[in-house]
Amino acid sequence: MAVSAHSEPRPPVVFVVDGDGAVRRSLRFALGIEGFQVDTFADAEAFLKVAECRPDACVVVDYRLKGMSGLELIQSMRRRDCPMPAILTVTNPSPALARQAEAAGVALVEKPLLGPALLDRIREALAGSLPPAGPGAPA
Repeated sequence: MAVSAHSEPRPPVVFVVDGDGAVRRSLRFALGIEGFQVDTFADAEAFLKVAECRPDACVVVDYRLKGMSGLELIQSMRRRDCPMPAILTVTNPSPALARQAEAAGVALVEKPLLGPALLDRIREALAGSLPPAGPGAPA
């Protein structure tokens, strides 16, 4: 009997960049249950060093990272011509930060990450409903 060698489609990828290990583990677990492949990073430098820019991916970035901020990471992605959509997470965002994120075409989700807001933004990003964090997005 011949066995069919068809490959399963790869799940969408969510890169999580957050300095809090508990948040990374929680998001890996919760998003994994939703069917996503989740790769986590403790800081922007680690993400930029090893993560590949993929058309089937998005990045969830904490604003308050050690080293460069989440917005600086997204700007670095744009300079590298990486079109992945980005979602910025932050506790108590100031009106100025909300305006900066909006002007940069970055979805903003407020921490704590309760309810479906983050999952909804991730699904929108992967469906192409969020602007890419690439060179064509406003900065």
